[in-house]
Amino acid sequence: MCGIFGFFGFKDHALLTKMAARLLHRGPDSEGFFTHGLFSMGMRRLSIIDLAGGEQPIFNEDKTVVVCFNGEIYNYLEIRKDLQKRGHFFQTQSDTEVIVHAYEEWSYDCLSRFNGMFAFALYDIPKKKLWIARDHSGQKPLYFFYKYPTFVFASEIKAILAAPCVPRHPRLAAIDAYLALRYVPEPATLFEDINTLPAAHFLVLDQEGKLSVKRYWDIQLLANQKDYLSPRQAYEAVQTQLQQSVKRVMRSDVPVGAYLSGGVDSSLLVALMRQHAEVDTYSIGFQSALDETEEARATAHLLGTQHHEIHCGPEDFNLLPKIIYHLDRPIGDALIIAFYKLAALASQDVKVVISGEGADEVFAGYPFHKVMQVFDWYFRHVPEFMHSKVFLRILNKIPQQVLNIFFSFPASLGQEGKKNLIDFLTHYRQRSLFTNYVALKTLWRPEERQKLYSPGFKHHVKQQWIPEVRDQSGLFLDNLLKLQWDEWLQDWAIIRQDKNTMAHSLEIRLPFLDPDLIELGFRIPPKLKATWFRDKIIQRRLACKFLPKAVTTRAKKPFYFPVKYFFEYPQFNKLIHLTLNKERILQRGYFDPQYIAQLLENMKTREFLYLKQVVSLVILELWHLIFIDNETDILSLSDF
Repeated sequence: MCGIFGFFGFKDHALLTKMAARLLHRGPDSEGFFTHGLFSMGMRRLSIIDLAGGEQPIFNEDKTVVVCFNGEIYNYLEIRKDLQKRGHFFQTQSDTEVIVHAYEEWSYDCLSRFNGMFAFALYDIPKKKLWIARDHSGQKPLYFFYKYPTFVFASEIKAILAAPCVPRHPRLAAIDAYLALRYVPEPATLFEDINTLPAAHFLVLDQEGKLSVKRYWDIQLLANQKDYLSPRQAYEAVQTQLQQSVKRVMRSDVPVGAYLSGGVDSSLLVALMRQHAEVDTYSIGFQSALDETEEARATAHLLGTQHHEIHCGPEDFNLLPKIIYHLDRPIGDALIIAFYKLAALASQDVKVVISGEGADEVFAGYPFHKVMQVFDWYFRHVPEFMHSKVFLRILNKIPQQVLNIFFSFPASLGQEGKKNLIDFLTHYRQRSLFTNYVALKTLWRPEERQKLYSPGFKHHVKQQWIPEVRDQSGLFLDNLLKLQWDEWLQDWAIIRQDKNTMAHSLEIRLPFLDPDLIELGFRIPPKLKATWFRDKIIQRRLACKFLPKAVTTRAKKPFYFPVKYFFEYPQFNKLIHLTLNKERILQRGYFDPQYIAQLLENMKTREFLYLKQVVSLVILELWHLIFIDNETDILSLSDF
């Protein structure tokens, strides 16, 4: 695990050292640089495999190909043996060296042989060509700035901003996407002219400075029920593949721990890990009925792990500016604090931690997977006149207190939440799969976002960020999962894990995102993943082989900061006063100050949406203060 960086089109050795310094947390063990003409690159290393011999950059035999690598190639031993049989000579025991020889042997097609998480920059010296690739599911980040012929890239945007040629400008057109989703979908970022290299893509920069980007892998959807595996085949294949994936991710020359939430996904992973080694496990809670620390503690005792736990408190809101700095991109949810603290705890004992992230995206484990299936059936079978004249009228008359019974989060759905639900159901038939997906989870309906914007900002608002759904050739649930795969997974779920763990020089590995397991997941019948009333069906069945029924049948709990943290303690209010005061709102120019003032009043009702809306705005303004205004003094709120 490392941080990589570089640039093309100019010479500046001092910039290399500056970029390295900004990625020190990603690789505190060593650094390395390479320069050839107008191209330079470097890396910071966190030593995991071949601790003594794996220093980078790494070359091929005749030093015509050189690579800087962030991540792990889990099947490097198998690829290495194949390459040795083909005549390649290895100088180290590291997985990094596999990349240069695989490129020599198979060129860009070597990516189809890699099983791992990676972002690497490979330079072909004779051809004066740069090749950068990112793993199948986007577990390792890669960002770039490109204004022909200048090109700057890095694992984190803060390193790119060290280059004098890169401006600190917000991408104003992306504000609307952030408010709708609480993140900006790739390939865009909230920085003007800085993009992500999307998951499962590579880019090539030739010697003239011309750039091309290409997808190398995709999920294949099945259109016919008969093409899916049978239930028996699916169960046996998932067990075999998951066991193999866990065994692969445990390859390491340093200790490996695991996050344990008490849910079925992480519990199953730890049970499989214990077949190979002793394991330290780590959990986080909120000292309330909301968390699963008690369940995690019981599962850890059952599996015989060395268990550690930590709790979030209201004082941890002071960490928010520092966390946003490490994220580079605003993620509009307070739970980023919990992920940061959990990583800090684990990093005290281990360099590598395993997590169940990605299981819900492969096997349909979120509540809205069930909800969306219900609505899909409903709108295919219920006539429009019955829906509009009967159902919607009844729904309008149901008190929101009754709807709260069906709402799984520890706050009130409220009138605003009810409006969102009615809007979703009213316009379902007129929307695409993506816009229905957004409408179900958004914090602000489009008309509410228009009210939020100031008159001078509204002309920047365009909905060009709404993508065309690339593939709807499968059954409904798989179409939804692939849509999530294209944006939610990289831009919401994975970034929270990678950036928060690397902030503490900790590598996180995600067995459920093994590309072989992902492909298998889309060959499993939807009915074995989630139905109207059941979720994680195939995982729960598999888990029964390794865990007691009390664990395998445990319902998924909402992971959410207790409401009282927002009201009964001063830390969150301090952030509001810093970021959402009238002077700051007018200075930024995006929002209507009166709307913000009313929103802060509405938040006192403790309605779920109002709380989430305020948090997302606080995070957005903190991001501007840190990255656009360069006010780094706010990284420690304890000084205020």
